[in-house]
Amino acid sequence: MLSLMLKDILLLKKTIAFSALYLVFMLFVFASLDNAASVFVICMVAITYMLTVSGCALDDKNKADVILNSLPLSRSVIVGARYLMVFVYVIFAVIIYILATRVVGMMHLIPSLHPVSLEEVLGAFLSISFLASIYLPLYFKFGYIKSRIYHFILFFGMFFGISLVASGIASGNPTLLGIAAFLSRQSEGVIGAMIAGTALALLAVSYGISLKIYRNREF
Repeated sequence: MLSLMLKDILLLKKTIAFSALYLVFMLFVFASLDNAASVFVICMVAITYMLTVSGCALDDKNKADVILNSLPLSRSVIVGARYLMVFVYVIFAVIIYILATRVVGMMHLIPSLHPVSLEEVLGAFLSISFLASIYLPLYFKFGYIKSRIYHFILFFGMFFGISLVASGIASGNPTLLGIAAFLSRQSEGVIGAMIAGTALALLAVSYGISLKIYRNREF
C-alpha cells in the first residue's frame, strides 16, 4: 500500500508544487473576507480535492487499474491506498497553508492572517471527507472521464451548500439554530471528537461502497 501511495506522490509532484503556488494565490484572492476560518477551509478543500481528482485522472490516463490488477495486489489495497492519500493531501495542505501564511504575514502583504486552530483543521477535514466520500465511489464506478461531471457538481455544490447553511443560521432557521445551540454547549474536545468521528465514519462507509464496486469491475 505504501508503494501505491508513493507512486501517487511521485506522479503528482508537479501538481503538488502548483497547488502550493495556487494556495498563495487564493490567500490574496480571499484576503478581503472577514472570516479567516472560511478562507482556511476554502483553501484546504480546493487544494486537497484538486490533488485527489488529479491522482484519479493520472491513474485513468495511464490505465493504472489494468496494470495494478495484473500484479499480486488485492483490490482492497488498491482502493485503500486511494483513501489514505486523502489524509496525506490534508496534511500536506495544512503544512503548506501554515508556511504560506507565515511567509506572507512576515512580508505584511495580508494583515488579517491568523494562526490555524485545531477546530479549523477538523472542520476542513470534515468538508474534505464529505466530498471525497461521495466522489471516490463514483470514480471507482465510472472512471475519471465519466465522473468528471459529478466532480464539478460536488465541488461547486459544496460551497453553495456552505453558503446556504450560513444564510439559514443568519435568517434564524430553527433546525440550524438548534444544532448551533447544541454545539455551543459542548466542550471543544467533544466537538472535535464529533467532527473527527463523523469524517472518519463518512470515509469508512465510502470505502466499503467503493470496494464493493471495484471488486465487481472487470479490467
